[in-house]
Amino acid sequence: MLQNKDILLLLIRLFLGYIFFSSGICKLTGGEFGQLIGPPWLEEQLAQYGLGLFAKVVAVSQVLCGTLLLSQRFSLLGAIMLVPMNVAILAVTVSQQWAGTPYVNTVMLLLNLTLLLLERDKFRFLWQANRSYQISPSVTDAIGQNLYSWLGIGLCLLTLAAAPFNIFLTNAFALPAFAAFAATLLRSELVVKLDRVLLALPFVAMTFVTMGLRIPHVLWGLGGVLLLEGLLLMVRLYLGRRQQRGPVEAAALAG
Repeated sequence: MLQNKDILLLLIRLFLGYIFFSSGICKLTGGEFGQLIGPPWLEEQLAQYGLGLFAKVVAVSQVLCGTLLLSQRFSLLGAIMLVPMNVAILAVTVSQQWAGTPYVNTVMLLLNLTLLLLERDKFRFLWQANRSYQISPSVTDAIGQNLYSWLGIGLCLLTLAAAPFNIFLTNAFALPAFAAFAATLLRSELVVKLDRVLLALPFVAMTFVTMGLRIPHVLWGLGGVLLLEGLLLMVRLYLGRRQQRGPVEAAALAG
């Protein structure tokens, strides 16, 4: 059974991965792809100042960072790449005095930094470069080392290629990509039944958001998924905490 911090790590990866993947694809499709944040009119707005190409680079970078986070295999690389993007986006929203948006971006940045904090042992060599360090794989590094992760990455790249031209093909590639990433997580031997439900529900939510108004009563369905996810997460954290306390209490009694 994964520890609480491992489950939170995986859920943050999925959340940030979809946030930025969908935001980038939405910009490239002119607002036709479902997303949670990010103005789809960014390119049109920046083109007035001769920065249309810059807007495209931002969108493509968001897609690539989101893909790496969703893949699990390269999620650490995606989290590192996402830091300067999050800082830049926060700086723009503050300088433009967008109402409420800086607070949202601050949360995104804090979640991004939390991912790096949870994997801080992999960065110890940066503080003392004159020493040798043996970096041991974390528990979650075993997740994503399969064909499904590569399949999801490939489908995300096809989604990126199709986005400027055809929304049908964009969705046709994106939804199977989410399914491949879901299989990456759910087929892991480290994931127990409750964890499988916790990790499957975000992909259901991704489908709802991606399809948007194409699904009747999508907001009700999305709200139900998020409510169930929240309740199950509280149960999972409680059970995980009890499991972690068990050996400690047994050792105290033995002592």
